Amino acid sequence: MEIFVIHKQSEEHYYAALLANNGRIILKGKDCTNLHDCKYSIDSIRSNATDYSNYELMTASDGKYYFRVRGSGGDEIARSEIFEDTTQRYEGIVLVKRTIPYAIVDDQLFTV
Repeated sequence: MEIFVIHKQSEEHYYAALLANNGRIILKGKDCTNLHDCKYSIDSIRSNATDYSNYELMTASDGKYYFRVRGSGGDEIARSEIFEDTTQRYEGIVLVKRTIPYAIVDDQLFTV
């Protein structure tokens, strides 16, 4: 089962991440200044990541691939991991779209 984890980057910087079963970050939310904002970020990602029209397919400067999830206002609310090819990127989108409604939120796990 995929889970959302809220990571603490520094004293006042957090981000929500959707983790795959193997612990790899599939999708990372925007930086937040507090836990409340991160929980709101998770809700926003959940409500927008089920709609393909909110995905933007991107190519990194090194030629690898990723995707972004846009919110209702068009702003980026989450970004995927980097994929080697477009097939992997598509499979990442399918995984997120399929599992995000059921992902458990675990805000007890913090890493610095």
